[in-house]
Amino acid sequence: MHISIFEGIFAQVYSGFVSIGSSFITKFAVLLNASPLHFSIMSAIAQLSQLFQLSGYLISRKAASRKPKCVWFAFWGRLLNIFLFIPILIQPSMMSIIVFLSVLMISAALQNISGNMWTAWIADEIPVKIRGRFFSKRMQILMIYGFSTAWLISFFIDLFEKDKSFWKIKLISFFNAENLFKSSNQIWGIYLVILAGTLIGITGLYFLNKQPESFKKKSLKDSDHSILEPIKNPNFRKLILFNIWWMLAIGIGAPFWGPFMMKKLEMSLFEVQIYGALSSVSMLFAFKWWGKLIDKFGNRSMMKICVFLGGINPLIWVFFNKSSYFLIWPEAILSGFMWSGTNIISMNFILSISPKGKEQLWSAMYSAIGGLMMMTTMLLSGTFYPSQLRIFGLVLEPEQILFAITGLLRWTAEIPLQFVQEPSGVPFRRTIVIVKQMLFERFYKIRSRF
Repeated sequence: MHISIFEGIFAQVYSGFVSIGSSFITKFAVLLNASPLHFSIMSAIAQLSQLFQLSGYLISRKAASRKPKCVWFAFWGRLLNIFLFIPILIQPSMMSIIVFLSVLMISAALQNISGNMWTAWIADEIPVKIRGRFFSKRMQILMIYGFSTAWLISFFIDLFEKDKSFWKIKLISFFNAENLFKSSNQIWGIYLVILAGTLIGITGLYFLNKQPESFKKKSLKDSDHSILEPIKNPNFRKLILFNIWWMLAIGIGAPFWGPFMMKKLEMSLFEVQIYGALSSVSMLFAFKWWGKLIDKFGNRSMMKICVFLGGINPLIWVFFNKSSYFLIWPEAILSGFMWSGTNIISMNFILSISPKGKEQLWSAMYSAIGGLMMMTTMLLSGTFYPSQLRIFGLVLEPEQILFAITGLLRWTAEIPLQFVQEPSGVPFRRTIVIVKQMLFERFYKIRSRF
């Protein structure tokens, strides 16, 4: 468990610098003059690559050890990001975007093959009874390192901006670096961040290789069962239906959160990182809380709460503009609280209902189908990018229209979730009653102290 947390720190820093969805990769795409359709494709790549989780299962299902293949695919997936200097050299041209997206696609595919093996590997090592608390604790520690390093590095990138604050100008002048921190050099500054993140990620694989592994027992039954076996399970089909519904709703407008902040709200990279930091701090405090509740009440009841909160967040964005985007800060806290629960549940839900020894296949199938669904609505968001809309005196940007749609559709995911069965879970109504009692008891304890 300690080794898993330690190597995870390197992986988290790498992800914050280089993964699709990181503010640095988003800014890199902005500087390459990516269009809304390009942003949709970029986000869709992250979901399309989930299909390669099935490849991870097929490659490792007959092997007694997953470790060598897991580390090997992760190594090449992370190393490929070094080649992101090529789009800079050949810009401005359509080929620069094509190369950029191609590198991200191959890298994400290789890492999802590795990620599927890692999920099964760690599931064999961590007992089910403490798995929720382990993942929450691990994510807490990883988030601290992830957002703190990204926050510091974003300050460095903002030194390249055209409009610099007084103290940034003074800092650059102190080091006599005016020629270095020109706005035309900003994309190279981001590439240095990508390069550093790549080297950090590769270093983390050295520690991943030290992670203990319980060797699988080879058996005909375990190695040769059909890849479609999970689909034959009625409860898994219900969970898949929920996942399809949820991911389709999540995908609408998903490519445009970062670009909207940078382009329409005109937030600096440092401010975007502040948003991320607030969300991350909220996640840090919520992880432990969610972990305990998941272990106590089950995944379904907790997911119902997350779905409700997940519909609120996008609707708040409908009211943001350049003069009122300060409202984004409390939304970041609510968003972090919701996604902390969603992330743990997504990882733990499928493991809780899959048969012992078959977690890898079931997890791969779940992720692949969900990723394909989210990719679909991501691409549709960019293809049918709406025009600006005026309604009741409110001017809605194209992104805000998509945010409103995704918020409303997220709430409807409660319908298929209702039919998912979790043998060890507590019914939702009973969960609410118990949680209310817990909150009242804590309130009276605090009140009695004063």
